[in-house]
Amino acid sequence: MSDVQPDRRVIALPGAALVLLGAVLVLLSFRFLDWYDVPGSVDSSGDVTFSKLHASADQLGGAGVATAYFDWLAWVLLLAVIVVGVAASVPTPAVDALRVAGFLLGATGVAATYYALAQHFNATGSTHSVLYNSTWGLWAALAGFLLAAGGAALGTRRTA
Repeated sequence: MSDVQPDRRVIALPGAALVLLGAVLVLLSFRFLDWYDVPGSVDSSGDVTFSKLHASADQLGGAGVATAYFDWLAWVLLLAVIVVGVAASVPTPAVDALRVAGFLLGATGVAATYYALAQHFNATGSTHSVLYNSTWGLWAALAGFLLAAGGAALGTRRTA
């Protein structure tokens, strides 16, 4: 008799938990956290949130990616990484493709966040780095997308 068991998959709870933790961080950064701390003497707008970046990106000409990111792309990336990342933790025939897609969506979230901010800074004539005066909101968004990417990559694996 052979003790070889058929190929089976198990639900990857750590992967799903990381995806959801990352999503919570991104959501907090979008809704509640300041992205930049601007001293009052420099700019009358004070601290900059995702909402303020959204409002100013709409007014900038030539900042297409920044406008798209702060209008809808950031939310679509967040929703997609949640759906695909959690699905990558559930046993399905497409789990390997979902793990890769979830990782790529999370990495795209990080890259799109950075690039949209760089384009926004460029359109406003700023000479500072994207990370200059950044606060918890920006770091939570970047870390959240990274955690979601990692969680998706950890998805369900084959066991023998």
